[in-house]
Amino acid sequence: MPRLVKQIKDLAPGQPEKPRTLTPEAAAEWDRISKELAKSNIRLTTAHRSILELAANIATDMRECRATVKKEGAYVQSKTGLVAHPAVRRLDALARDYVKVAAMLGLRCAVPGAAPSKEKSIEDLLDE
Repeated sequence: MPRLVKQIKDLAPGQPEKPRTLTPEAAAEWDRISKELAKSNIRLTTAHRSILELAANIATDMRECRATVKKEGAYVQSKTGLVAHPAVRRLDALARDYVKVAAMLGLRCAVPGAAPSKEKSIEDLLDE
């Protein structure tokens, strides 16, 4: 069963203001993440501004790392042989950070489906 997000009564729902310091790419990520959270019925407060900003910046950095890996390859030659590209290692660290930030925004797990019933429903009994 999913862990429910603890409700803090003192925090009023409200859309955080987008920081002006975001790059155009990070601003686009801010919008994308905000829309996905709203579609998922995750209510933010103005206090979530820094967390949402962090998520947008991490997502932008991850996109840049993926582009670098696509262009330069996942491995590079070093004195000791073939090693992972620095962008691959950074992408791994960014992904771990993104998971932490997503949890702070209320994304803890997938939404569970209805549990299969072991008992017969009234419709099943009437059909017999």
